[in-house]
Amino acid sequence: MIAASASPIRKDWVNIVFLTLSPVLAVPVLAWHTFHTGFHWWMPSLTAGLYILVGLSICAGYHRYFSHRSYECSRWVQLFYAIFGAMAAQNSILRWSAGHRRHHAYPEQEWDPYSIRRGFWWAHIVWIFHIDHYANRLDNVRDLQKNPVVMWQHRWYKVLLLAGGLGLPTLIGALFGNALAGLLWGGFLRIVLVHHSTFFVNSIAHQFGTPSYDEKSSARDNWAVALLTFGEGYHSFHHRFPGDFRNGISWYAWDPAKWFIRGLKWLGLAKALNATPEPVIEQARIKVTARHVEARIAKADPSLKAQLAQRMATARANLEAAVHLWSEQAELRRQGLSKQWRTTYRSYRARLKQARKEWRWILRTVNQLAPRP
Repeated sequence: MIAASASPIRKDWVNIVFLTLSPVLAVPVLAWHTFHTGFHWWMPSLTAGLYILVGLSICAGYHRYFSHRSYECSRWVQLFYAIFGAMAAQNSILRWSAGHRRHHAYPEQEWDPYSIRRGFWWAHIVWIFHIDHYANRLDNVRDLQKNPVVMWQHRWYKVLLLAGGLGLPTLIGALFGNALAGLLWGGFLRIVLVHHSTFFVNSIAHQFGTPSYDEKSSARDNWAVALLTFGEGYHSFHHRFPGDFRNGISWYAWDPAKWFIRGLKWLGLAKALNATPEPVIEQARIKVTARHVEARIAKADPSLKAQLAQRMATARANLEAAVHLWSEQAELRRQGLSKQWRTTYRSYRARLKQARKEWRWILRTVNQLAPRP
């Protein structure tokens, strides 16, 4: 447990100045410069290209790999995350991960650096305007302190930020004959877009959306935030299952970071992708929905109420059996017992299918219930 701090909150003037001036340079100054020098296709292309590289490095790298270790990847991939992640101007991997792990360990408490309980704007950006008294407490990232890529980036973070985040787009702009345009489009505009799309996860995705997997948490699933953040908007799922390499679990869910990680695995650059078992996910989802369903069942006629209660008990029993069978088939597969594994896997799928069927029937029936006078 982290001891509470009695130190007064002090302003971080470096962050205040940078986060205030960067939008000014990214919008009015960029607009003025473009109006006077002309618009060319390479300008938004530079913004978009760097936005993708840097955004994936934060989402798939800083967040899902370094902070949550939801998969393993090669040193070359880690180096990619380290270089382009530094260009986001969101601190080093070590400090970013330490703060994010505190956010998960102490959600909405004093030690949560961007707790939504302190208000929407605090969670979005104001927390960065203040010096974090716990920023130097790195005891929760001892594993990362043993990683040479992490420590190399931590030592050279400011150089990587300036040379990569600002110098690289300036150089690219110079190659097209307009160095300042490169700095404004690929540097400041891209930094502002990455900043606020990331900040949306801490603010919007903790206040607006659906608590699909845990009603006790402020985290929400918000598809709009997912569109802007390479899939990070499915935040209720992430807070319930932080070790999962996915945030959007449906095949159609917008989660480019998930697809990127799967692509790394296909190329042999990543392995051990951690995915939460389907029946465990279903249990969490049904637990949330059941509270609302049970409230409506209580108003049903006695005979229907008994039938609904029985079907709910059957659905839960099938889910519990599916969880057990999933663990059993995973162990049989690990042992190489293919015949037993396939039989157990079929049983697991059958139980899961039956649980879903029962639950769909319950939802249809409850939705058809007329309010009792």
